Amino acid sequence: MSAAVTNAGPSTTPETPVPRAVRLVRVTALLVAGAAITFTATLHQLLGFDRGITSASLAAIGIAHLVEWIARRSGSPSPIPLLLGIASIVAAVVLPFAATTIVLAAVIAAWALVSALLEFLSSAVRPGSRQDATVVGAAGILLAILALLVRGDSVAILGFFGAYTIITGVFLGISAFDTRRPDSEPAPR
Repeated sequence: MSAAVTNAGPSTTPETPVPRAVRLVRVTALLVAGAAITFTATLHQLLGFDRGITSASLAAIGIAHLVEWIARRSGSPSPIPLLLGIASIVAAVVLPFAATTIVLAAVIAAWALVSALLEFLSSAVRPGSRQDATVVGAAGILLAILALLVRGDSVAILGFFGAYTIITGVFLGISAFDTRRPDSEPAPR
């Protein structure tokens, strides 16, 4: 009599790719936030403005993550986009209550660090599915370090946050159109 042998290893079924349009929602949120920060440079001396634009940017980024989470639920579910969205929205809600520049720096640094760690976790849990997660995670850690280093200068904090949004937005935008990626849509024929 022979016993049935089952393989309890990881599934070999391919993951459903995230549509390019869904990935471009996050790109758009990042680039619009970066452009808004760039073109309002004359107002960066006002702490209230800095809190407001950063909070709005984080809320948009959070919504973009939630859109990705909803899109992933049916094909290849992952809690990482949900956690990224929650972290961004929590930071967006807390940020308007930052009474000093140091608190502004601490909230941005905390959000950047949590987001970076979640991006690194995403690349570890689903290797090959999100190669861009490592670069975005590294940019988040750099943002956290820089925000804490210049914690007394709200203009520099907002400038580093704006640079983060532009750099990651451009990188993710390029990655959304990379047809060699395993999770990209097939090229039109």
